[in-house]
Parts: sequence; C-alpha cells; structure tokens
Amino acid sequence: MVCFLFLWISAGNGYAQYFGKNKPSYRSFDFQLSQTDHFDIYHYLDDSARIRFVGSLAEQWYRYHRQILMDTFRTPGPIIMYRNHADFQQTTAIMGDIGVGTGGVTEGLKRRVILPFSFSDYQTSHVLGHELVHAFQYHIIEESSDLNPGAISRVPLWMIEGMAEYLSVGNSDAYTSVWMRDALLSNDFPSLDELRNYSRFSPYRFGQAFWSYIASRYGEQYIRRLFVASATQGYHNAIEEQLGITVDSLSAAWKSSLIRQLVTKEDSTYTMIGRRLFSSGNSGKFNLSPSVSPDGQSIVFLSERDVYSLDLFLADARTGEIISKIYTSSRNSDIDALEYTETAGSWSPDNRYFAFVAYQKGKSVILIYDVQKKQIDQTIFHAGLDAVSGPVWSPDGKGIAFSGMNKGVSNLCYFSLDDNELHFLTRSLNAAIQPGWSPDGQWLWFITDDGAPGQSFFFPGNFNIARLNISTHEISVFNTFPGAKNLNPLPVNDHEVLFLSNVNGRRDLYSLDVSSGKIKRTTNYATGIMGITEMSPALSLAQDTLYYSMLKSGEFQIIKAPLQELLQQACPISLQPFDYRAARLAPYSERFSRVDQNLIYQGVLNGNDEVGLRSAEPKSNFRLDYVGNMAAGVMTGRFGTGMAGSIEALFSDVLGHNLLYGGASINGEIYDFGGQVALLNQKRRIKTGVSFSHIPYRMGYYSYEGEGEEEEGEEEELVYYSRRIFEDKGALFSYLPLSRSTRIESGVSMALYSYRYEKIEDVRSYYPAYNESGSRIDAPDSYWVGKMDAAYVFDNSRSGIASPVDGSRARFQAEKFFNGVDAHAFLLDFRQYKFVRPFSFAYRLYYYGRLGADRNTRRMTRLFVGYPWLVRGYDTGEFYVDSTQNHEGIGIKHLIGNNLLISNFEWRMPFSGPFDFAWVRSSLIFSELALFVDAGIAWDSESSPVLALTTDSDERRIPVFSTGMSLRLNFFGFIVVEPYLAFPYHQNRFYNGQFGFNVFPGW
Repeated sequence: MVCFLFLWISAGNGYAQYFGKNKPSYRSFDFQLSQTDHFDIYHYLDDSARIRFVGSLAEQWYRYHRQILMDTFRTPGPIIMYRNHADFQQTTAIMGDIGVGTGGVTEGLKRRVILPFSFSDYQTSHVLGHELVHAFQYHIIEESSDLNPGAISRVPLWMIEGMAEYLSVGNSDAYTSVWMRDALLSNDFPSLDELRNYSRFSPYRFGQAFWSYIASRYGEQYIRRLFVASATQGYHNAIEEQLGITVDSLSAAWKSSLIRQLVTKEDSTYTMIGRRLFSSGNSGKFNLSPSVSPDGQSIVFLSERDVYSLDLFLADARTGEIISKIYTSSRNSDIDALEYTETAGSWSPDNRYFAFVAYQKGKSVILIYDVQKKQIDQTIFHAGLDAVSGPVWSPDGKGIAFSGMNKGVSNLCYFSLDDNELHFLTRSLNAAIQPGWSPDGQWLWFITDDGAPGQSFFFPGNFNIARLNISTHEISVFNTFPGAKNLNPLPVNDHEVLFLSNVNGRRDLYSLDVSSGKIKRTTNYATGIMGITEMSPALSLAQDTLYYSMLKSGEFQIIKAPLQELLQQACPISLQPFDYRAARLAPYSERFSRVDQNLIYQGVLNGNDEVGLRSAEPKSNFRLDYVGNMAAGVMTGRFGTGMAGSIEALFSDVLGHNLLYGGASINGEIYDFGGQVALLNQKRRIKTGVSFSHIPYRMGYYSYEGEGEEEEGEEEELVYYSRRIFEDKGALFSYLPLSRSTRIESGVSMALYSYRYEKIEDVRSYYPAYNESGSRIDAPDSYWVGKMDAAYVFDNSRSGIASPVDGSRARFQAEKFFNGVDAHAFLLDFRQYKFVRPFSFAYRLYYYGRLGADRNTRRMTRLFVGYPWLVRGYDTGEFYVDSTQNHEGIGIKHLIGNNLLISNFEWRMPFSGPFDFAWVRSSLIFSELALFVDAGIAWDSESSPVLALTTDSDERRIPVFSTGMSLRLNFFGFIVVEPYLAFPYHQNRFYNGQFGFNVFPGW
C-alpha cells in the first residue's frame, strides 16, 4: 500500500547501476517458516503467540475475501513478516525501493505478501487484509485460461487499490468520506477517466468509494465480474458490458449518489476558525504534522514545498516565513528516510532542540536537532525496541516519552536524557500510541485500543483516550465515544484535553473535561482536521494558540487559531456511539452487505481463533519473477533477410536471497547470437555475484577497390568489409551498501576476444551483411584480457521528471588490466544539482584516463569526446576536415584519445507535467526542457591539451564546445528520449546546428 502523494515520483535503486541510491541493507535475516492451511508465513520471531496471531488473521481474511471473490488458493500463499518498517525497507523479496508511505507490498507471480508489524493490531490487520486482496487478484488472473499475467495492467490502479481498501475497510469509513465530501464541495470530483491522475486523486480513497457504490447499487457479485472483465477488455468495455451503462453515465450516477449520501445544506456554509498559516499559496499542497515551539515563536512542519520530496521545514509561527530546512534527502545523507506518516516531532521546553523520528542505518531512531547550530545533536536508539513513534519532550526537559514497539506490540517508554536510560511506562498487549504530556508533567495522555470500563459498543480498530499517572503508573481509559477512532490527545491543563474523533462520520475537534466528564465539540467542519493517513497527528498547542492541519480543496493546510475562540464556541455533546451510517460511502440499508457483516459484526481482530500452525523448513526453490523482451522472427524484404529475437527472465527464491538472470538475443546470422547468465546472492550485507556472457559486436564499412583505369578496362568495385568481435566473458562482482547514498563496488573479470572478418563483393543492397554471403579473410588472433576494478559511489540526488534536480553524485573508480594488456585507468565523475523552484541547475565534471605501457593498444576502444551523452553536436557534422592543419576546422582525430575531460552545465525546467509551475499542465505527458553548454577535450601520448581557442595541429588539442536546447520526454517511467539541437563551437567560431538524440535520463 503506497502513499498516493508520491506515486509520480520514481526513486532510483542502486543495484548494479552506475549511479542510483541503494536499497537499505544493514543486516541479514534468518527466516523461519510456519504454515497454516492456506499460507506459508516466513518470519524471524521467537514469539509463537504473535505468529499464531498473524496466521489467524490471514486465515480470517482468506475466508472473508473468498466469500466475495469466489476464489480458492490451490497452493499456500507466502506471507513475509518483518518486525518493523526499518527491516521491511531492507527486504530482498522485491527489487524495488520501499518508501516510508508503503505499508505492505504484494508481488504478482509468486503472490508474495510482504509487510511489517504496525504499532497496533488493527493497523497490522488492515494492511494484511488489503494486501491479501491483491494476492486474490493475481491468483484470479493466474487461474484464468483467458488471461496472462500482464492482463492486470489493463485494470486501472484506482480499481485495483480501491477494491483492496473496500474489502479490508468496508463501506463505513469516515476518513474516506471526508475526502469525498471535500472533492464534492470543491467542485473537483473526478470522472472515472480523470482518476488516472494519481497526483490529484488518491486511487485508494476514490477507488474504495467507487467499489462501495458498485456493491451497493449492483451487488457484491459484480466485484469479481467487473475486475475480470476489466482485465480482459479494459474497464470501459467491462462497465458497458457488465453493468449496461456507459462510463460517463456511471460517473455521473456515482457522483449524484455521493452528494445525496454525504453532503448536507450546512456543509457549504461552514466557517473555519483561525487563519491559514501554510497553504499552496506560500508552501506546498501537503502541509502536515505541525509542531510549535513552547514560546510560540517557531514551528516545524512537513511539506512538499520543494515539489520532489517531503521535507521538514522550520518557519516563523507568527508570519509563516520559512527559516530553514531541517531535513531533506538530498542533504541529510546519514539518514535513510524521514518517518512522516503517523508521527510528529516535539520541542524541548527551552525552545532550542527539536526531536523527530527517522530511519538511520536500518534502525528506527529519535533524532534531536539543535535549532541554533543547525545540526543533529543526539541520536536515541535502544536495541530492545523495534520501532519508535510520537516523541514528546517532558515539561521539565529531563526526558522524552514516546511509543515503542516490540514484536508488534506498542507500549509507552521514557528516555532519560540525564543518564541515557530507557524506562517502560506501560507493559500491555494493548496498543499505546500518540502520547502527550499534561503541562504539570503529572499525566501522560495517549490512545489505546483497550476498552473503557462499561464500554460495550466497541468496533475492531477503535481507539480510546487514556492517561497514565506518572507517579503511580495507574492507567485510566475514558469512555468518550464508543466505537469511534478517538485520536491525537492534546492536554490543555491538568484536567482538560483536546482530541480528534470521527464519531459523527467526519473529523472534528473535541474537548474532554475530566473533572466534570463533559465533552464539547469545538469545530463543525464539512471536511476534517487530519493528516496524510487516518492515524497521522494533526494538532499542536503553544501560548494559547492551536495549530492544526486540515483537508481543504484537495490540499492540507495548517491553520492557526486562538484556543479561547475555539473553546468559547464549543457545544456540549452527549456521550454517543460511532455513527457508522454517517460514515457510509453508499446509501444506508437495513441489510448490511456481506463485507460490512464481516468487518463490523464479526470483526477483523479475531486473533484468538484456533489455527493450525506447523513448522517447516524455508523453501529455497527458484521460481519465475519476471519475463520480458520476448520476440522472435525472420525478416525478408528489399534489403535482405535475417533473424532477430530476444528473451530475458529473472528467477528467485521466495525470500529473494538468490537471483538468477538469463537473457538471449540474435540479430542477423546464427553466429550473431548473444546471451548472458548471472547469479546474485543478496542475503548478506556484501552482495556477491557471478556472470557468464557471450556478446557479439558487429560493424562494417564500404570501400572501392581496383585500379580505376578505363583504358585497361578495369573499374573500381564497391566492396563491403564485415567485422565481428566476439566477447566471451566471465566475471565475479560484489558491492557493499554503506548507507542509502554510498556504496563500494568491486569486480574481476576475464574475457576472450575473437574476430570474424568477411569481405563481400558485388554489393547489391544497402545491408549486404544480412543477405549476401562473403568470403572470410584474415582477422587478428584471439586474445584474453583480464580486468580488476573498484569504485566508491555516492548519490543523494533527488529525481525530477527526467533527470536529477537536487543533491549530488560522485563516482571514483580505478581499473587494472592484465594478461597481455599492461594498463590501468582512473575515473572521476562528479555531478552537482541545485533546485531553485521551479528551475534546476546541473553541473558535471568527468575525467577518464588510461595509463601504462599499453594505454594506446588497439585492443581497447579509443575514447571519443563527441558521443551525444558527453558533448552534444559532434557525433556527426560537415565541419570535420581530414586533419587539423589550419584554423578553419578540426579533424575527428582531434576528439579521440586515451584521456578524456568533460564539463557540462544545464538549466532545467519542467515543460509538461502535473506541477503548477510546468509550462504545460498534463497528467500524461511528462517532459523537461534544458538549455545546455557542453565542453570537452581528449588527448593521448602523442598530443597534449592547451589553453587556447584555436589550433593548427592535432598534437595541440583545444577544447570543443557546444550549446543548445534539448527536450527530455519521459514515457511512462520506462524510457527517456532526449532530442536536442546543438551548435558546436571550436576554432573560435560557431557552426551550423546539429540534431541528435539520447535514449536515457539526463545526467
């Protein structure tokens, strides 16, 4: 389950790449296997009770989903459980990066469900139920004789994720109801076709509401039918065939139903209390988790203000002026990621330090930031805890309380800053999260999934307000609104606390007076006070001023409001249970659907059900992960005949500890066959691999031969020389990720190079190598070359539409050739990026040089400045002359050598995309405009570089330049194409523009 805000942001993964961030890898996991009737549960827990609980939940969700989707697993489905999110980010079961907003992942071909424990059993259960829907979706397609595994790509994401949310949450969901009501009131409710714009419309929220409508209007039997039909023929045809209605008509009917269900007359006239401190006008569209300093002068909050990532900002709490950036991924390379989903930070009483939660070296830690020195002052970590959340500084400044999780159970903890000791304040199987100190330090408020005394109406996933007496450790659970999610307690004084509740199907602010037992509703908003997830904190208080984050017009704003104004207009409210009818996404019915019967009446936390749990040896057999590039054929036509085809496949074991890759291709004759096999072991921190390959390289040229003397009756004849080089190579390689941004790579290889030269006479076509046989001619002898290399790689850059936009990259590499080639080489590649909204400035300095006695050997390809990925405009051009003999031009030899020095500068601007500042707003076409200046120089042992703009000799090498414009087009995240127009500059003059293109992301 991925946070929709960042669906359009692609994060690079450093596996076997020149650049790219590393997937976190700090430890290895020794998994055990426990089996139930329908699942293989891989884990590394020694607590059998918790695994039995997971097994019981999995079987329960299996029964629920089977009833709706009418499908049965023939073979057990793998579930891979991690103790916490930091461990989950290191999973080898999938190759992709795991973001902080990802609660779980389901992989298709093996139907592997991968997730960590959460801070409450309900959250763990919800993610498991959501991901198991995906497992059913993949299984339905796998078992269908009419579908192939790629058929799921025909189903839009909002259908896929929305079905998983509907079947795991149900029809009554106050959080999704708020999103729907906000879109309706903002006149920004999408049609089904517009739901493809995932940067604006959450596929989870809107998809859940869609399936709620389908189940209510047509019946739950249409869930499977519509899904399968969409996978078969696309959702447009599926809707028309299965429901007998057009997509446009269904969109209109769905919208009308939601208006009648969710919107009242009063909703369009509600008054917001306070003023906007942060919104899209002065920050980003997602301004979250406000935390104000005790003196009310400063505020820290989360925002995607700089577009390409969610960062932590420090601002003036009075004016909203941004002071500095506390955290960003392109500058804080020692931090793996910032935890932003369900936790907020806290200020020290002296207003100097700020504590927040992050992932560092595979651990969940509390970082203490010194606001004055603008640096991390201390890191809090305890080996006895799997994860931490919600740090709150004690009023006396001597310690920090927080929620600590171990084996999927959260308790309140206190870390003493005086002696660096950790103390458990609670020890219970019930969740204890979102703590908050009373001003006098005598009470610690929190939320729990424990029931209050006498509370009989208690849905699974409900949370109550509770408080802990610090002196006696006595816990009191308050019966506020039974069955509701009562969250984010914020003490005002020693007897009054503010909190958020969805009791009325919305998200409003309430106050509880413990001394009198009275509850008051302080806001009555049509949308709601909330964060990016249902459990996200959204309140902060200082100097009698309340700061809260609120959903309004599709964005999260931070509002600043006087506390007394809120309390004065508060209305007393009687104790009442959660009104699930007000939170429904479809019209209310006396007869609950099967989904609602399962989730509400039977519950989603029946973990005490008996389940057969058996121990077994973990399975290590290889199964297919991916197959692609499948093509084969024989070509014939006016230009000749030939064969072409390719296939590649990736296999792995269940846990992804071992990967096996194989690929093969042919293009031309039978001896143009190429292939590679590679095996990678990634269980340990040091990843090791071996590969074997046979790669053919083909080239050729035309030539005229003969005397050409007509009196002797002999004319010149056009002949074609075909040259093939075959590389048979074996390699050992390894890499060690040191952090998210740095790694060390090394390898050793041995390659045999052999040749096949042919001469084709009587040429009759453009491509004689394909359809005309030739005679073999003398070719160089084959030879072996060995190579050793080692590299240090750094990359903390942030990616934009088609290239990096902020941060830096560096690669330092050394190579040693042996076995017949006495040479070595050094590489320096440094790149710096600076984002100045909305532009980005990029600079590159690149050097590659070969040294040693054989540095000029013909066995190695000479280096060339004019490749389009180095200096654009020089790969072809009429300005080349035979040799550099005067100031009128340069020969191509001038750009060739065994030393290469390149410098590039670019100004980058989003041309089309989903951003407000893009020149062309588009949710389909992503492109980037760049103005560039390139420069480069090459030299060898027979030449030398000179600091001049003109030269009359190839021995005196001058730099060549080019400037121009390019447009990088990102096609669905799979390929980036860059057409460009470059104007070369050398010998102190500009030359005609040269068109060209690159086929990869910008450097």
